[in-house]
Amino acid sequence: MYNLFKMKRGRWLSKLLLAAALLFSGCTSSGNSGDEETYAARVLPDLYSEYVYLEDADTGQVLIDTRSEEQMYPASMTKLMTGIVAIEHISDLSETYTITNEIMSGLIEASANRAGFLAGDSPTLEDLLYGTLLPSGAECARALAFYVSGSEEAFVDLMNEKAQELGMTGTHFVNTTGLHDDDHYSTCRDMAILMNYCMQNEEMVKILSTEYHTSVAVKHYPNGLGMENGVLQYINQTDPKYQNFDIPGFVCGKSGYTLEGLYTLASYTTESNMNLILVDCHGYKEQHYPASIADAASIYNWFAEHYSRQTVYSRGYELITIRVRDSSVSTLKVTCSETVTMDLPNDDNLHIVLDFPDTVEAGTKKGDPIGTLKIYDYDQLVYSQDYYAEEDCPQSFMGTVRTVLYEHAAWISLIGLGLIVLILALGNYHPKKKKKRIHSTDKK
Repeated sequence: MYNLFKMKRGRWLSKLLLAAALLFSGCTSSGNSGDEETYAARVLPDLYSEYVYLEDADTGQVLIDTRSEEQMYPASMTKLMTGIVAIEHISDLSETYTITNEIMSGLIEASANRAGFLAGDSPTLEDLLYGTLLPSGAECARALAFYVSGSEEAFVDLMNEKAQELGMTGTHFVNTTGLHDDDHYSTCRDMAILMNYCMQNEEMVKILSTEYHTSVAVKHYPNGLGMENGVLQYINQTDPKYQNFDIPGFVCGKSGYTLEGLYTLASYTTESNMNLILVDCHGYKEQHYPASIADAASIYNWFAEHYSRQTVYSRGYELITIRVRDSSVSTLKVTCSETVTMDLPNDDNLHIVLDFPDTVEAGTKKGDPIGTLKIYDYDQLVYSQDYYAEEDCPQSFMGTVRTVLYEHAAWISLIGLGLIVLILALGNYHPKKKKKRIHSTDKK
């Protein structure tokens, strides 16, 4: 019986020791701060353009910003403004308008790009829009200006007014065509604003995304004047006449070129749930090589491969629970204050950092700062949201007791275990009794 008791007691002591070990391991907690200094930098493809701006059209998130607010020459990207202002001032696009010698004046001398209409031709106003935006015809842009305002100068005033209305604070136009003038300038960011605005207009999107258009019959073209899209002729062509660039989600764009502005492009694409606007300017590789379109292919395809639109957290999601020391409030729950949706890397170059302490002290008031949620795109901080206590945390005696028990659980359990072992040992202690010797005398 005694041996059985010793065996049971041994098992019980083993269980106590295991419980103590579990208590000891449970009383520690790890922080959740990130090691931002070790994050890899993003490496984009090599580009020809000196000015680059890439933005999510839906959220406004900026993905590339290289000299985007510096002054540059927009060249024929100007015709985006010419087109949208004309559309907003024309009530009937089927009306015809005759090209005059005044409209044509100086264009040949300036080596301006033309759709091909000649003085005496009477295309529709819609034909003039196609001629402005597809082959980048200077005579078409001027004709629209004369129709709407009576002169190019008066129409340019409308263009500058529209630029100010849209918040294009770094832009100033002096003509409708984009022909070089030192006082005719913009920025990549401003042209992105304009491109985004144009994409809200159905007529602009229809024209910009058309590969080929034929005008109505006119004096010099009885079968109509054919016009090819100067951007789409390079993109996603199965039988290309020119250099072909594959951009699966490409929607449309407007390019330009001058000796001073070099190759420019404002464009729009849809990839991996991202609607992206790209403006890349002042790019050059060699004569007649569309460097801006080549850069667009490199950038769009790189982001399609490496990025997607992701919902990191939904509003109300519990980010973390923080223990409160010495308070009647035992924990503070931190929930996401807004749904966080962004264009982010698909791999481990997306870093989410919950920069919160393991504990806060009693006396913390509602509204006190307690931590920050940070999101890094490679080594760049792209989102930061501060969080605050949602309730008061008053000090209390029972809270202090709970804190002591939690933070010293291991030692308390070990001391308790030692006492139990000591009690058991004392209870099992049996001192040996001396045997009483009996002396006897044999009597005979």
